[in-house]
Amino acid sequence: MLAFSGSAGVLTVLMVALMVASGFVMALWWQDHQLRKRRQSKRLRMLPRQWPLNPRRIAGTTEREVWHWLRAVFPDHRVLVKLPVTRYTVPHDPDKAREWFGVLSGVYCTFSICTDDARVIGCVDVIGKHGISRGNRQLKQTLLAQCGIGYWVIMQGSLPDADALRADFIGETGVDSEPPPTEAQQLEQMRHQLHETLDRSRERRLLANRLATGGEEEADPTAQWRQEDSFLAPVDSRRAELRKH
Repeated sequence: MLAFSGSAGVLTVLMVALMVASGFVMALWWQDHQLRKRRQSKRLRMLPRQWPLNPRRIAGTTEREVWHWLRAVFPDHRVLVKLPVTRYTVPHDPDKAREWFGVLSGVYCTFSICTDDARVIGCVDVIGKHGISRGNRQLKQTLLAQCGIGYWVIMQGSLPDADALRADFIGETGVDSEPPPTEAQQLEQMRHQLHETLDRSRERRLLANRLATGGEEEADPTAQWRQEDSFLAPVDSRRAELRKH
């Protein structure tokens, strides 16, 4: 009986010592984990002395051609490049500003026609080889129309009638709609719609595959109208050369 009591006491002491040692090891691990997190956070906050970036043009070749054309069509206005819609719209409820900014921060127009008093009167999107999603186009059509701002889409290599565009944005002659599309524009529109259909089918297949493999990632409801940022999708222009001093 005494031997059994002695063994139980030794076992209890060993268990207590093991618990203390485990707690000590866990405390050391937690301290080291927090220290590594602080070091990593500090490294992320530190800005590089030499940025791994190069200068480049803000518009591609086709966009620059339309840009120069718009400047000639609107010589008494300013033609701004790739201005986000959040820069010239404001929510009715100021308390909802952050929420709506999150929804619209990825929406911009290729060109915005602006008066000297900084008021946008019309916007133009240039459809290139990557096209523009139907959701993105419909969003801007409804949003800008409700704000009293004109919106036109110009297809690559097919400029519209300059007088009709000025009339729609400025209202000089009462024309309030786009001119009938030419045969080339109709063919381009058909090609664009085909690409949109293929893109939607591809997105549905990817979503189905994620669900089938148990993926928990939810689809972003704003993805249908977001545009690729040119920082991630470079324009077709060659980068500008760095100047050597």
